[in-house]
Amino acid sequence: MQFDQSRLSLDTPGGARALLENCRLRDPERGGRNLAAIVAALPPDDLRDLGPPLGRLLPRCPDADMALNNLERFLAQPAGAEQLPLLLENRARTLEILLQLLGVSQSFSDLLSANPDYLDMLRVPLSRSPSPAEMQASLQAEVDAAFEDSAVLRVFRRFRQRQLLRIGANDVIRDRPLEEITRDISRTADVALEVALSTALRTVGNRFGQPHTEASQPVSCVILAFGKHGGEELNYSSDIDLMFVYDEDGATRGKRTTGIPNDEFFAKVVSEVVRLLSAHTDRGLAYRIDLRLRPEGHRGPLARSLASTLSYYDSLGRTWERQALIKVRPAAGDLALGQRFVQAVEPFVYRKYLTFAEINEIKALKRRIEQKASQAGVSATEVKTGRGGIRDIEFTLQFLQLLNGGDLPAVRQRNTLLALQALERAGCVTDQEYLILDDAYRFLRKTEHRLQLLFDLQTHRLPEDAEEMRKLALRMGYPECRPLAPRA
Repeated sequence: MQFDQSRLSLDTPGGARALLENCRLRDPERGGRNLAAIVAALPPDDLRDLGPPLGRLLPRCPDADMALNNLERFLAQPAGAEQLPLLLENRARTLEILLQLLGVSQSFSDLLSANPDYLDMLRVPLSRSPSPAEMQASLQAEVDAAFEDSAVLRVFRRFRQRQLLRIGANDVIRDRPLEEITRDISRTADVALEVALSTALRTVGNRFGQPHTEASQPVSCVILAFGKHGGEELNYSSDIDLMFVYDEDGATRGKRTTGIPNDEFFAKVVSEVVRLLSAHTDRGLAYRIDLRLRPEGHRGPLARSLASTLSYYDSLGRTWERQALIKVRPAAGDLALGQRFVQAVEPFVYRKYLTFAEINEIKALKRRIEQKASQAGVSATEVKTGRGGIRDIEFTLQFLQLLNGGDLPAVRQRNTLLALQALERAGCVTDQEYLILDDAYRFLRKTEHRLQLLFDLQTHRLPEDAEEMRKLALRMGYPECRPLAPRA
């Protein structure tokens, strides 16, 4: 029998009880307290309008208890209660989007409760992602309008928060393809880097002058992205692995300053970019930046000239660095300079063959990752480094790319799914292997995303508690199942 939604007017005790019964909350006592707080916070007219859509939408949430609890927190804020007319417009479509997010992500719930005005990100057409140029123009304008350093830092963090909220809504509500979600997350990072780099260049340039070559030509730099960022497949909580390369050595020149060498200038630029995006503030940080993939790792200079960087790989580059360079991509700054680097380093990455020593190096690196997961006791629960996890798929494909990329340029792909497609077309994996790996990778990455969306943590571990595993399955889109009956 269909439930009578008209019974759900929250301005009467009977309506509140009917809503609780309809939602089948796992903790009805707490749900009752949540509803009581909502009733106390809103005027009667709003309660009459809110009840029916709430009764219709809450049962559809992956975690109705969590959604109702977070809705109470949102509406308890005066600024949140002011958003109620917006929630109820367009057949309560915005309320539906909000409840789905409140029942999937505690981090988004906390963000919206602290910033009810962010609700506007859920009202724009979710099907349309802003272009990188649009995002960059908007972010640059906000940075330029910020007069204090603390305000500039807040702008970068607000930008990431709002964009990830939009992307997360597309992911959770519209179930957009993995490729679209990871590309949007990666391009958001690109835009933040572009604006941070231009800001850092201006700040350091005002103090030390502009970098030039020995022949008095201006010098530019590029930020190169590695790993998932390079492959445009970032997750919600990824570090971003970066390397900074500038055009040529030389020195800075300015009317009111003594020049410094270009390497020193760009080292200061790198430090400023890292500070702008990674410094901890009352809004947290924008991005965790890892520079250890640069030549010589943490012992090496923060920035190198193009010639110095290529010379390092030519004379000292190791097999693991070849593997890392599979995914390198110009992300911000002088993209033409970045493309020159990519083209110049390709012969180092993709050789005609792999020696037994190089194959053994790759195997040894994989064993170290497996041993670390085993020693931590998470081999069976880690979706990234555990048995059959994301890293297993990535290592398999990258090995095949190194093995075949010298003769088959088509397999030189940064993105994991594109690499898998190219390897299948080239006959390096069978049709069946392609289907198995593609399906497994998509499943594991979606699991990773749902784990990270919950608390905005860099986690890849499945919950051990049965109830938490049930909730994860619901957030993944699986239907509620009845427990198996005990055997007779």
